[in-house]
Amino acid sequence: MQGRTMTNEETTGTPCEDDAQHDTMPAGEAVEPMSDEAIMALADAVEGEVGEAIRQLLVERDRAKEDRLRALAEVSNNQRRAVENERRIELAARAAIMRDILPVLDQVDMALAQDLETVTTNQLAEGVRIAGDELLKMLVEHGVERIDPVPGDEFDPVRHEAMLKQEADGIESDHIVQVMQSGYKMGDRVLRPAKVAVAP
Repeated sequence: MQGRTMTNEETTGTPCEDDAQHDTMPAGEAVEPMSDEAIMALADAVEGEVGEAIRQLLVERDRAKEDRLRALAEVSNNQRRAVENERRIELAARAAIMRDILPVLDQVDMALAQDLETVTTNQLAEGVRIAGDELLKMLVEHGVERIDPVPGDEFDPVRHEAMLKQEADGIESDHIVQVMQSGYKMGDRVLRPAKVAVAP
């Protein structure tokens, strides 16, 4: 008996149920959430432990929602308190610095209160020096140090700012020739580099 080729319909038979479901429910289609009223109606319609389990799940869901809202509120409050604490700490630190500056202002006032017709230049300069020493002492107490390079020191672009190139006998290239203004640092942070002239 001569064989014959079977058609695709004969080899596969009728479409399976899974294929039919794929045709009626597109992949990725979102399922609409049930309302609380619908869920309670379902729980009332189901007898026994299943209905009771549905009601218990609703209670636990509502409790989880409340816990989540409380947690979010607590996080928000903690963030607000942290910002307020940082602001208070910053204000306290600034106030402490301002209090330490007040004696320097007192020294300046004392120097300016002298009779300019009778005070000598040396006396006026001494008053300014005392005020400067008081200010530097206050800065040191707050962790500020002067950057005072000397001629011949190697130029450091982090701690020094080259204002100009200047020839000088006995000074190697890229070494400091003259200090034009002192710098200041606090720990490893340079507040202001020293202004210098550098040998070309």
